[in-house]
Amino acid sequence: MNILRAVPRRLALSDSFFPRLFHTTHRSLKNRRQLHEEGPDAEDGHQKSRPTAVMNQTFPEVAPTSDTIVPASMFSAFRNMFEQHPAVGIDVVTQDGFVLTDNVQTRGPLVVLNGEAFLWDVQQGKAGSADAGPFEGWDVDVLKVFEVVDPKPEIVIFGTGKAFAPVPPKLREYLHGLGIQVDQMDTKNASSTFNVLMEEGRRVAAALLPLQPTSARTGEPTAR
Repeated sequence: MNILRAVPRRLALSDSFFPRLFHTTHRSLKNRRQLHEEGPDAEDGHQKSRPTAVMNQTFPEVAPTSDTIVPASMFSAFRNMFEQHPAVGIDVVTQDGFVLTDNVQTRGPLVVLNGEAFLWDVQQGKAGSADAGPFEGWDVDVLKVFEVVDPKPEIVIFGTGKAFAPVPPKLREYLHGLGIQVDQMDTKNASSTFNVLMEEGRRVAAALLPLQPTSARTGEPTAR
């Protein structure tokens, strides 16, 4: 079952994506240099020089087209697509989700891993039970992404919602077996801690539940 869905980034493209031809700088035909040529006329026993106009090399108004020339606007667009973007952090914690540092707003649980954000389709407490913890009904399958990702994070910070709740031992043991440390705190503090560690260059991941249980699939509140 797919429980992760990538959060789209905003892609900065150049103002014009349409091809246009390069133009090379050219010199005016009126731009001439003067050379002196020895002539037969003599004045005071010396030969008299006369100016001879010689044109400089000129360039065509429009450069020849070629299949190998990529217009500047198109090159900029492709370059932006493959440039390495800044790592995504958490800018705002809302009641039902998050606003990321690239101004993308999400609803529902979120995993931030290796600079990217993913919607996380997980259960947030057992429906119909008012005192159920946020991890009730979870098994290690919801954390499989940390098993297959490369490089693995050094630590995963769990944001447990509006209030603190301990991560169940079986989930902690699973991550420890992958060589990953675990920390947990309420979601606001978890988001702040994640941002600090990310700015320090640590390989850190965040697994965050919203303050109010919300489905990542529908964006609607879920009953508990």
